[in-house]
Amino acid sequence: MRTWKLSLLALLWVLLSACGTSENGSYGGGSSEEKKGEVTSTLEKADAGYRYTVKNGTDEALTFNFTSSQRFDFALLNADGEQVFSLASVSSFAQMLGEETIEAGEELSYDLEVPPLDLAPGTYKMEAWLTPEQGPAYQAENEYVVE
Repeated sequence: MRTWKLSLLALLWVLLSACGTSENGSYGGGSSEEKKGEVTSTLEKADAGYRYTVKNGTDEALTFNFTSSQRFDFALLNADGEQVFSLASVSSFAQMLGEETIEAGEELSYDLEVPPLDLAPGTYKMEAWLTPEQGPAYQAENEYVVE
């Protein structure tokens, strides 16, 4: 019984020590120094759907740490700002740690396609963002029209 309690206590300690957050605004890596340039994100209509892109305009690589296989999410909002769809609400992601690095001057893009939905005709707002463990999500938006 004593061994079981010690094991549980050790596991709890490991979990709590792994839950720390960075105060320097790093992206799961990098230094606390201010980066020159800026990071931009766009959501643009593409051939088969939309393309969400994060471009690193800084002079240093950006590393994003993820707690699952999900790297980004997107949602549709109606005219009242209510969310009518999100990718995460209809998807499953492997629970595994991972990372993505965007080198200085490079970009990271994800193609996304809205599945068939029973939405009323109209113009919706589509939002997309990264899903890192910490740091900025770099949200971008565009119109999504249902005819």
